[in-house]
Amino acid sequence: METILLIENDSTNLVALSMILRCFGYEVLEASNRGEAWRAWNEYHGPVHLDILDNGKSGELVTRLQILSPQIRALLISDALPAGLADKQNIPCEHALLQKPFRIDTLADTITGLLDEPKKTAVTPV
Repeated sequence: METILLIENDSTNLVALSMILRCFGYEVLEASNRGEAWRAWNEYHGPVHLDILDNGKSGELVTRLQILSPQIRALLISDALPAGLADKQNIPCEHALLQKPFRIDTLADTITGLLDEPKKTAVTPV
């Protein structure tokens, strides 16, 4: 079973998305902010495969998570997705962007695409 770290500051959306993800068959770690995300991450003793963030300044958090879990991928969810958003935030791992409102099947397809595609090899300068 794949594990998703869900970070959503709206409690209603957090509960709803968490229920949906569990119905999809994922284990879900819930957090309403970065502090809770770190706490959930540290208390969990397995690999986290995807983090879903209600978009804010996500680049730093995703970078830190990727250091601890190199296989992680990210899904940024936002009310408005300006062009180049992920580039501006320096998202270091494979990622996707999803604009609210979205359909449940679009969410499922996006997650499946992120998790099922082979990991691209990144070249790191020495």
